[in-house]
Amino acid sequence: MEKSPKSDARTPLLELRDLRTWFRTDEGTAKAVDGVSYRIHDGETLGVVGESGSGKSVTALSVMRLVPSPPGWVESGEILFRGESLLAVPDEEFRRIRGNEIAMIFQEPMTALNPVYTVGDQIMEAVMLHRGIDADAARVHAVEMLRKVGIPSPEARVDNYPHEMSGGMRQRVMIAMAMSCDPSLLIADEPTTALDVTIQAQILDLIRELQEEMGMSVLLITHDLGVVAETAHKVAVMYAGKVVEYADVETLFGRPRHPYTIGLFRSLPDLAGPGERLVTIPGIVPSANAFPSGCRFRTRCPIATDRCAQEEPPLVPLEAGSEHTVACHHLEEAEAL
Repeated sequence: MEKSPKSDARTPLLELRDLRTWFRTDEGTAKAVDGVSYRIHDGETLGVVGESGSGKSVTALSVMRLVPSPPGWVESGEILFRGESLLAVPDEEFRRIRGNEIAMIFQEPMTALNPVYTVGDQIMEAVMLHRGIDADAARVHAVEMLRKVGIPSPEARVDNYPHEMSGGMRQRVMIAMAMSCDPSLLIADEPTTALDVTIQAQILDLIRELQEEMGMSVLLITHDLGVVAETAHKVAVMYAGKVVEYADVETLFGRPRHPYTIGLFRSLPDLAGPGERLVTIPGIVPSANAFPSGCRFRTRCPIATDRCAQEEPPLVPLEAGSEHTVACHHLEEAEAL
């Protein structure tokens, strides 16, 4: 399949508009993603951060149309890729987009790689499907991709099975698979969670190098603000199925404004500031089928008032024309936290 033309400067590569992805459960409807909007332009990295249960991964799976159905479904909203609706694309056509134009790497490669096929076969399958080349050419390409992601002796490793490789090597194979068709957008869902710190840095550097070389955009899902600081251009902070703050990385790290974002910063040694005591955010993210009324963070927020229980704060610009948007009724009080 031929690539779509590059989007112009005004059209985002990917845009989510008020996306809602819900699940039927025994306890009722779980509104895992409940009104999420953000955009990514060509060559840009958007970091999506938040605790487990905030809806980060479900949002990405919605983009890839990998939400298990049943019990999940997209209730409403739009997912636009180069200005065209992905939700309206027929299944067969979307299969040509997934892996070719939009690729994804997952947290745990052992669950994403097929244990009964060699890593070379798994890379070759995607290339043969999307590029229409024969097996010999696809094998040459698979070896080249393994070399590109830093796997030693790729001519031999191409015939390895996933269990014959370390966790870091398997993650590199996942990246090689994702990159094999030169996607316009890479979705990286917690790509370093299962790896030790040294390997984490190598994987992030690799993604950054490939992004620069190939000119692709990256949607980086993580709970690690330090990773976002080093990697992202823009940041979306998610909590309980919603984006509560959105800004470019310098603005967000220089002056976070939402009480939840401030709490995240103050709970991390590298970001709390010299001499500051680390402060934990009390409680946990509420269940997606039992969100509190009004502001969903209010049950954990030190400055919540009755208004927070009664009115859900909209995500609005701090000033006219600003890309820095925050969903909070009490921004002045938050500044004093």
